[in-house]
Amino acid sequence: MIDARSFAAPRAGGEPAKIIRSPRLRNIRSGNQGPGRNSKSAASKAGRKKKPFQSKRDEKQDEAHGEELSDEAIDEFKREQAMKARPNPVRYDPQEIDFSTLKETWPSLPTDANARSVTVFEKLLSMSGRFPNGYVPPQEFGRRVWKGQRVLFFDEKEKSEALEEVKRLAQARADRVSQRKGDLVEPHEVKFNPINAEDTKALVNTFAQGKYHTKVEKNQPGVLGDVTRNLGHNQTYQMAGKTHQFMAKVESLVAASTKRS
Repeated sequence: MIDARSFAAPRAGGEPAKIIRSPRLRNIRSGNQGPGRNSKSAASKAGRKKKPFQSKRDEKQDEAHGEELSDEAIDEFKREQAMKARPNPVRYDPQEIDFSTLKETWPSLPTDANARSVTVFEKLLSMSGRFPNGYVPPQEFGRRVWKGQRVLFFDEKEKSEALEEVKRLAQARADRVSQRKGDLVEPHEVKFNPINAEDTKALVNTFAQGKYHTKVEKNQPGVLGDVTRNLGHNQTYQMAGKTHQFMAKVESLVAASTKRS
């Protein structure tokens, strides 16, 4: 640095102008330096140059090695998934055909007691919307029970799974009602009550055997009771007035036959 005042006119008194020289720089890029300092700076420069080069090379090697490992792991995972998805061979062992395997598809011909029981079973299947050798998911059973439809369970497992689905539907309905009203609503308890003998007999008479009139009116011949019962079973004479006309004709014929005798 140079003081600009040194170029001005000299002061009175004859003092020389002061020139401020620049200080010595610490790191001089050019010029002669001492042997010790030159060796240290050269060593430090060499160290600084080598380290970045080595670290970059190591990082590239590590990245390449990591990519190779990830590719191998992905390939190994794909192979494992392909092996799991492959179907396992199962040896076929044919089963002998007996009555138990043919019971569900047995023809409903009233030939013996077994055929009559199969007839009732087919009626229950049709009422519950099931088919022989078919499958109905538990969620569908629960939905039918929730709607009050007829359901036929083959075992206790189907029954318990259907009850779980019904409880879930009841809880979902209680949550919706609670959100609408703003108050907590408990879900309805759903359970099966055992059927009594009277209800069982009514169901059998309605869907299996049929309901027949057995009462005979007092002071009336047995033949008229049979005629009345047959008329009740015959849908042709269920029209208004037709049964009365037919019974009047039968009574007149019976009365005429008794007079002749």
